[in-house]
Amino acid sequence: MIKQEFKDIPICTGGFYIAARYKDMLAETHDFDYAIAGEQEVTFTELCKELSKDDPDVSAVKCLAYRDNGAVKVTDYRPLIENLDDLPMPAYDLFPMDKYIGYGKLYPYQEIFTSRGCPYGCSICIDWITVDPRGDNDWLRHRTKSASRVVDEMELLEKKYGVVHVNIWDLNYAVKRSRVEQFVEEKLKRGLEATYCFLGRANTLARDKDLLKDLRLSGFINGVFGLEVANEATLKKIKKRITVDQVQEVVGRMSGVTWMIGFPDEDEKAIRDRFAALDRIDPDVQSLQVMLPVSGIPIYDEAAPFIEEHEFNKWDFHHPVVRTKHLSPQELGELALQVNQEFYTKRNRVGRLLESKVLHPNAIAVFASYMESMQKYQKASVEGELII
Repeated sequence: MIKQEFKDIPICTGGFYIAARYKDMLAETHDFDYAIAGEQEVTFTELCKELSKDDPDVSAVKCLAYRDNGAVKVTDYRPLIENLDDLPMPAYDLFPMDKYIGYGKLYPYQEIFTSRGCPYGCSICIDWITVDPRGDNDWLRHRTKSASRVVDEMELLEKKYGVVHVNIWDLNYAVKRSRVEQFVEEKLKRGLEATYCFLGRANTLARDKDLLKDLRLSGFINGVFGLEVANEATLKKIKKRITVDQVQEVVGRMSGVTWMIGFPDEDEKAIRDRFAALDRIDPDVQSLQVMLPVSGIPIYDEAAPFIEEHEFNKWDFHHPVVRTKHLSPQELGELALQVNQEFYTKRNRVGRLLESKVLHPNAIAVFASYMESMQKYQKASVEGELII
């Protein structure tokens, strides 16, 4: 639509879905003029500077795909940003923050990222596609902002924009125990009141159980971690590097567990057995995801023959875009709907959270918002309705 109205305005794309398929994206989508491979900050800045010249030459801008007389060309690989503290603070002042900080029943709310990469490298992890595949397993290189820098950002959000809750949306926040300890100490020292949650792994949460009291004092109200599958053989196959026992050990109030269906070999029994294991573990919240085999993740070659839906507006973890050897996408969607409904109608799971006298009110608001969203996810999984 932009190109139809403003034919001379260059369009650059990058990030999710793009970073691992930048060359294909330019070949397939002719309205894109440039595509960035991997991290965008330095590349995009250099591109803008070059395009401002009278006679620009983008061939020296690393990690860029561009067109040259109709042919798609790719520039040299750009090394990763090693110290994330070198990045400037997000320019929140340039955004209409009243439009960017809402989330269901919790307001004002914000999401932040404090690290990149993960040393565990699960083969199903979608975030492999955020790095340039020409690198040396770049996703495995875990890089972080310092604890004080993270608290600086939270302090800005709380004091200038009134944010009451922050989701730390790193794929694995608590890799380094020392950084978690420094973060808790710094947040308590500054007296910040905003609550927060983060994504992590069962093994690191089990390692840090003795920190839970201090975490709670600093505003930590819920944690989310992945189970994905519930038998040790498959956990090993997807390189999850956790055990079911570790997940059971760290489930508490309020805990959220993600799990996945749609692996090539599975049938209805395998999915129901996985659900039964999750039910025994008994987290407060479960988030069921359908396999999303994006080009660039390690499991892609195995899963690619089972892709049934190629429209990206349905690639959202909720629409079943794959089949298995035994189940159609429609059957996967119906199973997802059934187990979701069964989970939340058992053991008074909804009531025990919404009526809790122990949980922080922000945790209850997060859960209430999630339950509203889940209704849309369930409809999408069966009826194909778009979520956005």
